[in-house]
Amino acid sequence: MVCKWTPIIVADRCTGCGLCVDACGPKSLAMVDGIAVLTLPDTCGSEEHCIAACRDEAIQMAWLPLSGDGTVGRWSDGAEPRPVPCSDAAQDGNGSSAQ
Repeated sequence: MVCKWTPIIVADRCTGCGLCVDACGPKSLAMVDGIAVLTLPDTCGSEEHCIAACRDEAIQMAWLPLSGDGTVGRWSDGAEPRPVPCSDAAQDGNGSSAQ
């Protein structure tokens, strides 16, 4: 299984300030109903700028099973150690936490 190092937004912690959206160079994040959402996972460079900008600690990175351009962002085919197994990363399909 191929996984991408991807931000997950914990909706319960997101205050909708938009700092993460502003910090995202490729504009992979957008505000949807007052919550940050990873709307364009294919463009995410896995650089974690959004985490540094988030003052509410509402963003975590996880290995998520995705397909796309393997030259954009960090990818794993299972050969390298993963801090969060991609099969354990809970998300609702748009990069938001399923909590």
